Amino acid sequence: MLGRRLIGEGFSIGPITISPDGFWGFLTVLPVICLYTLIAVVPIGFAFAASLHEIPLMNPTWSFVGTSNYVEVFNLDRFWASMWRGVYYMIGSTILQTIIGVWIALTLNKMEFGQRILSSVIFSIYMIPTIIVVLLALFLLDPFIGFVHVYFGEGLGLWENYLLGNTELAMPAAILVGTWKFSVFITIFTLAQLRSIPDHFYEAAKICGANTWEMFRDITFPRIRGALLVAVFLRSIFMFNKFDVIYPLTQGGPGYATTTMPILAYRETFQGSAYGLGNAIAMVMFVFLAIGGILYLWALNPDEEVDT
Repeated sequence: MLGRRLIGEGFSIGPITISPDGFWGFLTVLPVICLYTLIAVVPIGFAFAASLHEIPLMNPTWSFVGTSNYVEVFNLDRFWASMWRGVYYMIGSTILQTIIGVWIALTLNKMEFGQRILSSVIFSIYMIPTIIVVLLALFLLDPFIGFVHVYFGEGLGLWENYLLGNTELAMPAAILVGTWKFSVFITIFTLAQLRSIPDHFYEAAKICGANTWEMFRDITFPRIRGALLVAVFLRSIFMFNKFDVIYPLTQGGPGYATTTMPILAYRETFQGSAYGLGNAIAMVMFVFLAIGGILYLWALNPDEEVDT
């Protein structure tokens, strides 16, 4: 019979025995489980429930419609275009952030003087609120007084009129703004891993006649690979879901040139007054990201240990 009985070495629940250490260990992680349930599981469950209903914002009565919202999502003429724009923004941002972040980390790791001061300056960029970065970008790109527009747009002729009003250049501009803000995230992960590599690895490689590229290829990269893959994974998810860079910059425009899935969900929810449909878009995003994340971790296996 299943039941709980106290035994000498711990607790027993049917065929499962729980040691005292396991019991107290569970109690230590219980607050984290409760917090995660509160901030993640409950909102996801609420969004899924809302996605099965028709909920006009001006008259928020829940009318059950089943999967009709999901059918409408895939029938939206803007849905697939928004998804591919989101993928474009995610890939472009992640690649640039990874290159710049790793370069900064390698530079800081090689510095002998002023490393702490420069590290503090660089890491402080990540502490600046995103909206401040966006407002600064809007000021620099202003077609009348913006420094970047006056000297690069008009002076060098790289673009005409307003950069963020150009359907071809608005998305690359948003990618550059996001890259400036979030490259430090990659730097933090990479630099922490670089400082854990013993110096005698490089000393032995120099004795064997290895050059800088060979040391990076055979020593540095294998040791930072796992942390770098995790950082890239997190940045990809964050950038695909990024709303607070693109919307303040362009509001998804000009037209739909920078409308990604989060912005499409916002527009359908608050401008189209369709709360249920907006939650359906959010749930589709969640499923796509979950599948992509599982495939990424399965294929690249960032937990795999390497030998130098």
